[in-house]
This record gives sequence, C-alpha cells and structure tokens, in this order.
Amino acid sequence: MNPTNILLLVAVVLCGLNSAFTQTWTGTTAPNIYCVQIASSADGTKLVLTTGEGALNTYDSAIFTSTNSGATWTQTSAPTNQAWIGVASSADGTKLVAVSGGIGSIYTSTNSGSTWTQTSAPTTNWFAVTSSADGSKLAATVSMGFGFGNAGLIYVSTNSGATWMQSSAPNENWCSIASSADGTKLAAVGVGGPTYTPSGIGWIFTSTNSGVSWSQTSAPSNNWITVASSADGTKLIAATSEDFNINSIYGELYTSTNSGATWLQASITNESWGCVVSSADGAKLVAMTHVSGRAYVSTNSGLDWTLTNPLRLPWTAVASSADGNRLAALNFGGPIFTAYSAPSPQLNLACSSDNLTLAWTVPSTSFVLQQNSDLSTTNWTDVTSTPMLNLTNLQNQVTQTPSSSSAFYRLKIQ
Repeated sequence: MNPTNILLLVAVVLCGLNSAFTQTWTGTTAPNIYCVQIASSADGTKLVLTTGEGALNTYDSAIFTSTNSGATWTQTSAPTNQAWIGVASSADGTKLVAVSGGIGSIYTSTNSGSTWTQTSAPTTNWFAVTSSADGSKLAATVSMGFGFGNAGLIYVSTNSGATWMQSSAPNENWCSIASSADGTKLAAVGVGGPTYTPSGIGWIFTSTNSGVSWSQTSAPSNNWITVASSADGTKLIAATSEDFNINSIYGELYTSTNSGATWLQASITNESWGCVVSSADGAKLVAMTHVSGRAYVSTNSGLDWTLTNPLRLPWTAVASSADGNRLAALNFGGPIFTAYSAPSPQLNLACSSDNLTLAWTVPSTSFVLQQNSDLSTTNWTDVTSTPMLNLTNLQNQVTQTPSSSSAFYRLKIQ
C-alpha cells in the first residue's frame, strides 16, 4: 500500500457542545482554608493541592486530592506537621511529590496520595517542585526568604525522589520551576540573590540536561515569581509580581517560543501577577493576578490576550489539563474554583512505510478514535487499538495499518 494514498479526516464530533475556548468558573467543595499550590494530571481529572500556612511555618498543613476534577476532595495521609507549599504530579496522577517550607522535607507518593514516603532530600526551606510526565525526573527549589537563612539552591532527582543531587544552579531566591514532559528541559525563576533583598534582582535560568548545567536567559532581571512550560520545553511563560526596576507595584508578563533564548513582553500592563500555566502545546496560556484578581487567557502562545473571569479574587496558583481546557485555581484564603471549556482536539498524522500513526493531545474529555473507508457512508467504527501515551509531548498515539487505499479517521466524544 502506498501511504500517500491515505486520506485523513480531521473531524471532531462535539455532540452539540460549543468548542470555543470559553470559561465559566465554579466553586468547589474543597476546604475553605489557605491553599498554597495545586497540580493536575494530564486529563485534568486528578488534582492535588497543599493547604495551610505553608512557608509561614505554622505547621497547620494538609494535602488534599480529587479524582473528579475538583468536584469532591479527600485529605490524604500526608503528615500535618509539615509546612506544605509546593506540589507536582505525573501525567497519570499516580506519582506525586510535595515539598515543605521552613525546616521542611520532600515527600513522594506512588498511589495518587493514598500513602506518602519521606525522601532522602535534605531538610531545608523547600519552596517549589516540578515533575516529568512519568514522575521519574524531579526538580525542587530552595528559597532564601522568610528569615530561614538557607542558600537558594536547586536539587534534582532522576529516580522519582529516591535520591537527590544538588545541581549547579546559582544561589538565588528561587520561587518557581517548570519542566518539559520528558524532564530534560527546566526553567527556574527567582526574586533575588545571592542574599535576599527586595531589590528585584532575580533572573530566569534554564537547563537542557535535567538540571546538570544551567544558563541565564536573556530575560531582564526582575522580581520573577512564576513560570510555566509547554510539554516540549520550547514555549515558556514567566511573570513578575512587581517591577522593582521601575519602582512599580505592577508586574510584567513575558513569553518565549525558543526555550528562553529570547523573550517577548506582553502588552498587558498594571497587573501584579500571581500565577501562570500552559497547555501541553504551549498555545493556550492562562495568567492570573494577585492584587486585582483578574485572569487573562491566550490561545496563540501569548501573542494576544483576553480578559476573562469576573470573580476578582487574589489568585495564587493555577493548574491545567494538557489540552488547556480544564483549569483549577486557588485564591488567597478562599475556595478553589474550576473552569471547563469543551475541547476540540486536533488529530495529527504521520506516515511510515505502510503504517499510520495518529496522535492527539490528551483531552480533558474522553474521545474515541473512529475510522471509515468511505465518506459517503455513516459506517464509522471504533478503532480497537488502545492509545499509548507519548510522555515526551503528552499525546495519545495509535498506529494503524489501513486495509484499503483510502482511510478516514475522526475523534468523537464518548
């Protein structure tokens, strides 16, 4: 069979749903206490969040999980004498990692939070953590703030947290770290160093070898507070809470499409940013503010932004499904909100010999792959092959060998 004769129908049957990227935010039943950080599985069904005073070190913390996109929540067995602050999840939501501030530790779970194990990581003022899609490669940052006097370092693990190694990253007051899906590309942002001052002399550093070596990017020095990455690590978004360079209470928002080599400042002004998040392909971005409580979305990797969310809450953290259509956001001292917009996944095709590989980003709604040899009929049948998750780009993949010269494929909501 000549693969050039194969036809691909990129069609999605939405069963009457509106596929526009619209958002309606809904409050959840999560505990109405101070929530610190949140992470999501690739499909957006499994969520994990840390609660309590976190880095303020009152040791009144807990870790909660949800298996239904935030509809209900369960407190896990994680110890409550840790100042939980950072958390990350594998793509399937089974492997979790959480870090504690103050005189804190790093804990991991391999069963979606049912049980937790303290790792061999040193006791220090941990602040942020990130994970590869398979949960094997982890990176955690140490903060120098809040009077604990710790050196601002970055530690990495290549065995799901069993052992940790101090990386060569410089001393910095690291606030946020992001990873590519395969864990090779990292981006970390800070608010100042090597000794903490409110002068806003932080930088953005990146690594292309899982944290073995680090390079300072061309982003300007500032009070960097948050960063997020696409699955392949090429598209980044980073934000500052305030701009100390111009003595302003407002921050700046920057994006990069080349792994941090160059940066483009967004046109949004007069905002103090609290958190950002990216879809797996880096096209859908969400940036939320801490002071004004606004939320902005972009569907073209940050070239254009639209103001959304009328709630006006002080947002501190946000998590996203791989397709960017399920969101969960935390605000200071209040309930957790979730948002959903109907996905329209793009079906991608690659030909190799007589085989086809069909792929689509892990969707936030269940889709089934269907095939048909003749578009003039309605005889669509489900493809029986089980999709395999590509952990480098968070896409489901199915390999087919069509039996005729024409083959049509589509995705349909289950």
